[in-house]
Amino acid sequence: EELLQHGHRPVPEVLELIHAECVAGHSDADFETMEDGAEVMEQVARETATHIAAGQRYLEDYGSVLSSVGVQLGRDQTLGSLVNTIATLVSETTRASELNRSLEARLNASAAQVQRLRQSLNDVKHDATTDSLTGLLNRRGFDARLRRAMSRQKSDNIPICLLIADVDRFKSFNDTYGHKTGDLVLRLVGRLLADNVKGKDTAARFGGEEFALILSGADEQAGGKVAEQIRAALDGKRLVNRGNGQHLTGVTISIGVAELRTNERTASLIERADAAIYQAKNTGRNKVYLSMQTRAQ
Repeated sequence: EELLQHGHRPVPEVLELIHAECVAGHSDADFETMEDGAEVMEQVARETATHIAAGQRYLEDYGSVLSSVGVQLGRDQTLGSLVNTIATLVSETTRASELNRSLEARLNASAAQVQRLRQSLNDVKHDATTDSLTGLLNRRGFDARLRRAMSRQKSDNIPICLLIADVDRFKSFNDTYGHKTGDLVLRLVGRLLADNVKGKDTAARFGGEEFALILSGADEQAGGKVAEQIRAALDGKRLVNRGNGQHLTGVTISIGVAELRTNERTASLIERADAAIYQAKNTGRNKVYLSMQTRAQ
């Protein structure tokens, strides 16, 4: 409706972006939490409005009392009537003060309730976009960050580079040493990627044994250098099982690198980085391959 009011037709590309940002990837539990949050917010808003309206009505009554007292004080009064007038003023002032404190307490309670709700929704968002094993963004979080990076590329005219990394022969490693040890390797790869993130860069677990790194302000050559640092760092690790002292087979990684082209869509960028990984795997693994190299062949 907002788009139509401003004269914008909801073309498929816009609808796809709205769906991805607001709907896609959210679980039923996420939506239940959001719906509960909306109900709480409505309740808080209603209660706050009621409290404020009650306070406003009483302030109007208190204003009338002050006017009446002012009129009475302007007249000649006996000592007894003067005492009664002052007593009325003190009583109404005390009542107004108590009402003000009550309203303040209720507003503070409402603010605390809203803060707890905000934290709850932030926790839901964090859980929904974070990989529990590595602590990196998951695929959902990666997709959202990549869309933002692509938007910045258009507005700021800066290069964006995507690295997709795949652990070599990971299934064989898992079969040999078990999933628990395999998970430790995935955490290690996640830390290596996180160590190479700076500024607006983003590291994510793409899925399974695949990882991704979004580099803001880096062209394909610069992205290749970062990828080589990661590859070499993992290749240089000597893995030992701390439980029994067993030396494990070395783990290597293949990385594909692609720079975002002008007006390129997300799927195309990912496909080119995937194609570069395919070339790295087919030429011996434990390599970094640039998308421009695949075009040259």
